[in-house]
Parts: sequence; structure tokens; C-alpha cells
Amino acid sequence: MAATLDQTIGQKQQSWLSSKLSSQTFWVLIAVILACIFLSFATDSFATTKNLYNITRNVTFVAIIALGMTLVIIIGGIDLSVGSTLSLASVVGASLMRDTGSIWLGVAGGVGTGLVIGAINGTAIAIFRLPAFVHTLGMLLTLRALALLVTAGHSVGRLPIGVMAFGRGNLLGVPNLLWLAAAVYVAAAIMLRHSELGRELFLVGSNERAAQFSGLRVVRAKFIAYLLCGGLAGLSGIAVVFRLGSGGPILGDNLLLMAIAAVVLGGTNILGGRGSYLGTVAGVILSVLLQSILSVMQLNEAWRQVIYGVVIITMLLVYGRGSKVQH
Repeated sequence: MAATLDQTIGQKQQSWLSSKLSSQTFWVLIAVILACIFLSFATDSFATTKNLYNITRNVTFVAIIALGMTLVIIIGGIDLSVGSTLSLASVVGASLMRDTGSIWLGVAGGVGTGLVIGAINGTAIAIFRLPAFVHTLGMLLTLRALALLVTAGHSVGRLPIGVMAFGRGNLLGVPNLLWLAAAVYVAAAIMLRHSELGRELFLVGSNERAAQFSGLRVVRAKFIAYLLCGGLAGLSGIAVVFRLGSGGPILGDNLLLMAIAAVVLGGTNILGGRGSYLGTVAGVILSVLLQSILSVMQLNEAWRQVIYGVVIITMLLVYGRGSKVQH
């Protein structure tokens, strides 16, 4: 017997609902909403314009670096050097701004630094087939030491006035840095969903050997993923410079784990082949809100990190298995 129109509509609605309920991204968004509700009642300062501006700026730094990490994890890789890349890029960018007085030259220098580091990682991992974990761990230590040597452990300040003016300014009531992160998100999402490279990244992460037999440019795809990850880490470093008005050798030390947690929490498969930029952004927001909740609880820094780690691990155990993630 042919299905009636009402039955067909009902089946589609049920299928849509089932899809949403089985999506890790959906549940992370629910957790974000609950965290916002809790903070609104727990403190009078959360919903203020000043605080929301600060939160969105903090989201910007983690979001840009996490978007690059998403690409690398989609292909089944990892980049432990992104935090150190951010720090070195901020130092290079800030130094150029200070010494030349040119903001644009500093931006180019910082992003260029990230791209060079990404190219080194991509060459080592995609072409010479070095283990990603070991190589990027070595890069993490090398870049951190280099940033400390260049600056003698000090921050790089005395930058042009326009740096902080842009970093703390807004357009149509939205912080400039948030517009920057949104532009990066849109470009990356279009690339993943509508380009040949995006399809190659998912296929390489799903089954690299099968991708090779199918004639896909596996080496090219992996190289570009690491190249873009480094470039976005460099861009995030420049965003930090705009926000703080200075660069520093240890600015990115705490962002590596936050970025990885946000990517995996948002639904990207740590083994590769599946991922969602929307999920990554939701994971970033949730991570930042969790830090805000721990601040409201007035715990010392050590206990904040312990509780933050336990919460992240618990949520990954609950939602990290069998999640249905849309490309």
C-alpha cells in the first residue's frame, strides 16, 4: 500500500529529529545554551556588554586556531605545534609593527611565519612520512625555545596606536576580531563542503590507502592541511597582538589543548574522516564558557584545570562514541 502524504511527512520529521538527537554537535549546542543560562543566574556580570565582548574576543583566538586543527584531524593527523606557532607568529608580527611602524607588514610577517611552519610540518609529514605526533612535538619545543631566545622571555610592545584600536574596536556593534573569525569560518566551510580539496581531505582521513588507489592526491591534500593549519595559527597570533597590543613567547601555551578539546568535542573524529566546522565553533564556545563557569566558582587555577579536564573527558565519553557528524 502506498504511503499517504501525512505518513511521508511524519517519517521525514522523525528522521530529521533522530538525526539531530544523534548528532554530537546538537548536544554541544544544548550544553552551550545551558552554560549561558547558568552563568546568567550565577553572576550579574555575565550578560553585560563588556563581559560578552571579552568572551567573544577569547572565542576568536581559540576558534581560528581550532579551525586549522580541524583540517589536520580530519585527515587523521595532529599538530601539537600550533600553540608555539601562535606565540612565534605574535613575536614576529609585533616586532615588525614596532620596528617599521607598518601594521600590514606585521600582519604579513605573522601569517607568513605560520605558513612557513605549516609548510615545514607538511613536508615532513606528507612527503617524508614522519610520524605527525613526534614531529610536531619536536616543533613545539623548537618554536617555543626560538620565541624565548628572540625575545629573551619578554613581551614585544610599543606598537602603533592603530593595533589596539582595531583589536578593541567594533563594526555594527560586533567586535572586529569576531568579524575576522567569522570570515575565516565561512571561507573554510565553503572549502570543506564545496571544493575538490575538501572532499579529498575527508577521503584521505577515512581511508588513506583507498584514497591512493583511487588516484587522489594524498600527499598534496595532507601538505595543504598542515600548511593551512600553520597559517591559521599565525593569523590567530596576529589576532592576539591586536587584542593585547603586544606579542609574547608564551601566549599560545594554553591554547593547544583547548583547540584539540574543542575540535573533538565538536564532533570531529580524532581518527579522521569526519568533521564539522559548526561543531568546532560550538566546541570552542563551550570550552570558553566552561572556563567562565570555573572562574565564577572562585577556584584556584590548579583546581580549575583539574575540573576542566575532567568535564571535557566526561563529555567526550558521553557524546564521543557513535556520534553522527555531518560534513
